[in-house]
Amino acid sequence: MRLIGIDGGGTKTAAILFDEEGHVLAQCAVGPCNPNVLGFDESTMRVKKIVEMLTQGEQRSVAAIYIGTAGIFTKDDGPRFAAAVAKACDVEKVKCENDVMNVIAAATDADRCVAGVCGTGMIVYAKEPDRVTRLDGWGYLLGLGGSGYDIGRDVIRAAVGESEGTSAATALTPLVERKAGMSLENLVLEVYRHDPAFVASFAPLAFEADAAGDAVAKDILVANARAFTKLLNRAAELYDCGDEVVVSGGIATNARFGELLTKELNNGLRLVVPSCPQVVGACVNCARFRGVDSLALRERLAGEYGEMAV
Repeated sequence: MRLIGIDGGGTKTAAILFDEEGHVLAQCAVGPCNPNVLGFDESTMRVKKIVEMLTQGEQRSVAAIYIGTAGIFTKDDGPRFAAAVAKACDVEKVKCENDVMNVIAAATDADRCVAGVCGTGMIVYAKEPDRVTRLDGWGYLLGLGGSGYDIGRDVIRAAVGESEGTSAATALTPLVERKAGMSLENLVLEVYRHDPAFVASFAPLAFEADAAGDAVAKDILVANARAFTKLLNRAAELYDCGDEVVVSGGIATNARFGELLTKELNNGLRLVVPSCPQVVGACVNCARFRGVDSLALRERLAGEYGEMAV
């Protein structure tokens, strides 16, 4: 039996073709497949391309596809996207959920936890035995802060503010100018010509400047860590989620950001970072979807994928 697990983040999509014993047969990575950003038609075609790349045109040999991707908001989004992919790829069994389900599957078999993704975007879920409830994750325009986009925006804003004389001096300014390769005035114009991932690409500069002792960068990271942790704490307060707080994404798994999150978590909560990539979690979910034992499979996939990805 050949299965495909797909993890679609705000910046890239990773996918693995594997068998029911957990052997990695092929893998690939392409741009984002977020249907909320690209639209369902373009996202479907991107998934079709992924399937063709993995199977070398033999899609009918695939028993199931599981897609955990950003941009699945309403209860109808997942089934709608899954149906479109099933038709386009000529694969009968397709399931689609929000990518936070990949995070959970990559970290724990527990039926209760709080889970949060903090990469380009940010979203938090409360997982109970019989339901999963979402908190925030409404995109860069309506989000409450804490994402890579928010950090990147704050970094750019700090640099522009210093240049205008309206905010404090910061080591971020030369870092932003160097990365942008253009004047700050032109960078502001570029921000409005690109998607949120462009702004989020400036987030790592906050960690670089913070490590060098820059107070402005530290304030940016602390404020955004608090915004993210506020939602994690609230999920644990409102729902029967146990004491595990699983986090994933390029920002959340940064050691410095994790340190800030731990300081802000409610007493009794324990931060857990998945030991394998989210795409492995997508494979675990695909296995469960098709009734395959996923416990040993996760460990084998994590090992094989890690060796192939080096």
